Amino acid sequence: MSELRIAGADTREAWETLTVRSAAQAAAVLSAPGWAAAFCAPDAWSDALGISGTGAWLTPLTFALAFGGALVSWRMGRERIAQLSRPVIALGSTPIVVVAALAFAAWIAKEERFIALALPTIGLLSGLAVADCALLASRACVPAIRPAASGIVAAFAFVGLVPGIHLILVGTGAGLARGAAWAAVYLSWGALALRRAHRALPGDRRRIAIRERSKDPDADARTHALDMHAITVRFGPNLILNRTSLAVHAGELVALVGGNGAGKSTLLRVAGGFTPIESGQVLVAGEDVTTLRPEERVATGLSFVSGARPVFPELTVLQNLRVAAYRTHKTPSSFASATDALLTLVPTLAGRRDALVGVLSGGEQRLLAVAQTLYRKPIVLLADELTLGLDVDARHSVMDLLLVLAEEGVAVVSVDHDLPSLLPRSHRAAVISEGTISWFDDPAELLTERTDLLPATFLAGVEG
Repeated sequence: MSELRIAGADTREAWETLTVRSAAQAAAVLSAPGWAAAFCAPDAWSDALGISGTGAWLTPLTFALAFGGALVSWRMGRERIAQLSRPVIALGSTPIVVVAALAFAAWIAKEERFIALALPTIGLLSGLAVADCALLASRACVPAIRPAASGIVAAFAFVGLVPGIHLILVGTGAGLARGAAWAAVYLSWGALALRRAHRALPGDRRRIAIRERSKDPDADARTHALDMHAITVRFGPNLILNRTSLAVHAGELVALVGGNGAGKSTLLRVAGGFTPIESGQVLVAGEDVTTLRPEERVATGLSFVSGARPVFPELTVLQNLRVAAYRTHKTPSSFASATDALLTLVPTLAGRRDALVGVLSGGEQRLLAVAQTLYRKPIVLLADELTLGLDVDARHSVMDLLLVLAEEGVAVVSVDHDLPSLLPRSHRAAVISEGTISWFDDPAELLTERTDLLPATFLAGVEG
């Protein structure tokens, strides 16, 4: 069991992380309603409800209902984390909204009995908000210092005693309306701090990953760039992936092959964080990203691009690239130098910087979509049906770019219907069938000697 340390080098390193500082600040103010509720609950229950004798059963019943409601809100918050594709206040948002609603309803009703019933719920929801802060802080750190990050948040939750006592004093002295107003101030402050922590998380994870790799330059050689272990996915009653594993090294292009419905794109979407899993683990360069959202996985070095034309046709090529580089290259000089270096890999776009993307060919648009992912210097690139609907020359251009990126050290995993173009350029092929992957070190062999393993519809145009 990890030792919870809240002093020493671990704590200093955790405190240097913006996500941890923001989460700790949020915990300090979000815990205030919980402390106030804890102190007020005994008197409120005895005075307002007059519980005694046969009425004593109301106490455990109300606490049970409050606890159940808190668990439901927590579960809903976790589902929102998995489903939404942008930073949001997920676990923390539900407690904040519910606590604010309860405080407002109590103020409107001016009914002590109602306030007494709301107190345990307020306390439990406030505690869940603090737990969310601790979880968020730990996710921003490497495993070795996660206990320290959680310890910092826990310590700051006790700082919430000060605003909690302030709420009690204001509520009993100046009235419930004044206390509710101050509670709204603290909750707003906590919401802003929690939102800042969520926004800082991807950048913090990226910086920490870069720092850890710089400490151990041989780490990449000892670990897979992408390691998916025992992935199980169900869509309703249907088992799509059954303990499927995939490991890809840096600097190789892997073709993921299989029939329709075999789970190829599902496996890529699991790696990208778009499809929830029943069980399994996903690691990028040795770092566990299983619980991270898609945008958080991007910060660890994983990028996903598909053939769904993820570009802005009404903008120019340069403007599309500027959108992609917004979070990583904020100054004009850094953007210009990074773009010049990027376009050496995609020379087709170099002379079309000012052209509207809508007038580009389908192949050029796919090249642009790949180019947009390169500003973050990905460790792993997942390509899902990039050549769908393209002519032969355009398909070859896209495949050549994927091979160039692999030669630059990126681990590329590609799912594509154009196997005659993909397999000869791939270093290895992974054939997925009934949830099991078979590896081939000579992908071209699949086009000649092992066509029995390939879907017939993917071999159109192959001679021999």
